[in-house]
Amino acid sequence: MAGIRFLERLRYHAQHPDLRLAPSAEEILRSIIDYVSKILNTRKGSTVIDEDFGIPDFTSAGTSFSKEDMPLVEEEIAKFVERYEPRLKNVKVNFTPDKDSPLLMVFSLNAELSIGTDDHVAVHFVTRVDPLGKVTVS
Repeated sequence: MAGIRFLERLRYHAQHPDLRLAPSAEEILRSIIDYVSKILNTRKGSTVIDEDFGIPDFTSAGTSFSKEDMPLVEEEIAKFVERYEPRLKNVKVNFTPDKDSPLLMVFSLNAELSIGTDDHVAVHFVTRVDPLGKVTVS
């Protein structure tokens, strides 16, 4: 059960005390998607425990991004995810504009999922930042 977060393991064991099964790949991916979504929806400076936890508000009034700014945004997101989601390594984030939804900021997030000591699986997520700053991960 090392693939899912601690509180998820506690909840699972409370609901299924007789089972001690390893989580499926789908459960691990769902756990990662849920957690990455939570951390990307946390604004920098909004937590008491760690003032560095969170990402800047990319949608704040008066902020506009040029093509030259996007590598900095990509790097900020990648560093943050890699720091706070230890199951993902070598995180790469790329801005991928959506011509059909110009008000959305869409990013591809590629990483390696650690599944054991030396085993890694490539994973790909799509993150969308809406005009109000809400981030969804799929």
